[in-house]
Amino acid sequence: MFTADNLPQHIEKDELINLVPHKGKMFLLSRVISHDTVSHFIETEYDVTEDCIFYDKEAGGVPSFAGFEIMAQGISALSSLERIANKVTEPPKPGVVLSISSFESDTAVFKSGTTLRMKVQEEYRGDGIFKYDCSLFTGEVFDKPSVTVCITVMEMNNMELFFKEGQKNG
Repeated sequence: MFTADNLPQHIEKDELINLVPHKGKMFLLSRVISHDTVSHFIETEYDVTEDCIFYDKEAGGVPSFAGFEIMAQGISALSSLERIANKVTEPPKPGVVLSISSFESDTAVFKSGTTLRMKVQEEYRGDGIFKYDCSLFTGEVFDKPSVTVCITVMEMNNMELFFKEGQKNG
């Protein structure tokens, strides 16, 4: 278990899985490369395999539109690291993706065996709403993003109440 005093920059999957709520095939992070909890930045990687929940056998990989979920998990990991760094002890609030905007991609599929590198930078925070600029890189040289997207998320005080209200009003 990490503390504010022993929070490493590089975190492998076996420790990283304890920082996000996603498990099993839905866990889409392989490692944290670096993070800065003051400037709200994280760089992570995901090794694409056939075990990925989004894997498309006919395409031989993961469709690029699934990149937003990989980056959203990077946001979740950053949030957990910030909580540890700031010694926050109350349970984390669940987060939901409010919007995906400005999605651009120069590839249709991330082939099996590819390592994806994500860079996530928080651009706004206020009243439980957070906006992140996200880039996803492929290849051996991570200089030009293959996917860029803006992800807006919201922390929920009570997820059960949110869904109950939605069912009543829906």
